[in-house]
Amino acid sequence: MNLKHSFYLACILLMMATVPLQAQKVTVSREIGVRNNYAYDILPNIGDRIIFYHDKGTEQQFEIYDSDLRHIQTIIPQFEKRNITPAGVIAMDSTFNFYYSYRDEDTTYLNVRVYNKNLVLVDTATLSKQTKVSSLKNNPKFTFSEDKSKVLIFYPEDRDLHLRLIDNVNRRMIYEFKLTIKDINLRTDFEKLEINNRGEIFILGSKSSFWGRDNDKGFLLIRILDQSNVIIHRFFPEKDEISELLLDYDEKNQRLAVAGFVTQGDPTKVNGYFAFSIRPQDIPIEAEILINRFSSEFLAEVSGKKPGKVKELSDYQLKDIVIRNDGGVIMVCEVIKEFTRRAQINTPTQVGEYFPLRGFVDYYHEDLILIATFPDGKEHWKKILFKKQFSQDDNAIYSSYFLFKTPSRVKLIYNDEIKNNNTVSEYVLDPSGNAERRSVLSTEYQNLKLRFRDAIQTGPSTLIVPSEKSWKINMVKIEY
Repeated sequence: MNLKHSFYLACILLMMATVPLQAQKVTVSREIGVRNNYAYDILPNIGDRIIFYHDKGTEQQFEIYDSDLRHIQTIIPQFEKRNITPAGVIAMDSTFNFYYSYRDEDTTYLNVRVYNKNLVLVDTATLSKQTKVSSLKNNPKFTFSEDKSKVLIFYPEDRDLHLRLIDNVNRRMIYEFKLTIKDINLRTDFEKLEINNRGEIFILGSKSSFWGRDNDKGFLLIRILDQSNVIIHRFFPEKDEISELLLDYDEKNQRLAVAGFVTQGDPTKVNGYFAFSIRPQDIPIEAEILINRFSSEFLAEVSGKKPGKVKELSDYQLKDIVIRNDGGVIMVCEVIKEFTRRAQINTPTQVGEYFPLRGFVDYYHEDLILIATFPDGKEHWKKILFKKQFSQDDNAIYSSYFLFKTPSRVKLIYNDEIKNNNTVSEYVLDPSGNAERRSVLSTEYQNLKLRFRDAIQTGPSTLIVPSEKSWKINMVKIEY
């Protein structure tokens, strides 16, 4: 190598050394015991605090952490009764609202409490009193609008659905009523529910015996403007059956998005899909769905077999939908398989009887397919993203992925392998379907097992992921 080439090489190496590398900052909290919990939740961005909430049945416990996940204080508030039923908790900008019910003699109360970042009680309100036996004790479901201005508490009552819409800002009941639709069992036919910032409620139902003999393969969309204004819409595929449904609402463009798979009877094998978005006021009372069929070339690309050998996709589940700024819809589908293997040895009990040991359960979460459509439902692009996750006897809590959204990109973050020393990777996609795979971090020597399915996005470049081992949780904050 001559002197001139050596000089150029030295300049290049010097430039590379001075270019800052993109890196992630990872912060880990202390261990948090959850063995006796009924449930837990993480409430981020309450001022400069993060609250870890424990539902321990007869006790509600809150741990306060600073923005660097350093523990500050643990507080156990006192309530009107020892046995309360938590309905839900929602983080606001500098406070959080805690919804719960309790029974006093023959009256059931639905209350909300407002706490600040230091767990100081700011306000309390009684939203409802019922003298009859309340169904709120039967695991009420809790959801809220994107801007957190509306809260919906709902639960089944026999064949009906009891709805409680609440103004989360002024802490008052907007309305409460029991949704009853003739010949429809909302307990068994219920699929998905969304609520928008204006308080409109959208409910999906499918595969019910109430459908006529010719119409039992479609789905039902119930649009609730208020307790006296309920509109029912029916959608039907040309043929086949609908095997999965998802629903989302786009506040930016004021559009409702619906997506699903179609099958010829076996829900694990799908031959097509649909995905579209529409303004609520334009939804027809009845309509036929535009179905996109999987081509033989695409099925061959997914399966790795020759065109024509595979007629359907097997074991793919519809996990998420993303609404683009133009109203188009992106479906995220994942291979999910579960196998139970019986033990080969029988073990005698103390009284001489033989019972087989329980079997092992193997969980597979593998490749992803992303499918994008235009707002009218016509196909735009498809993309296959490869991953392979295997675990055993863990309910697959460390598998799958987390969907991280930015204004111009979508990231799918996941564990490469389900083990202690693991690499975390991500696929970064743009609206045109261009994808790039990157390594995010390594958990080697950090004693972490990250549950990305339960991660929380806390900003445009930050997320908090629970790490769980032996009934202990660490909160892990990842900053890009």
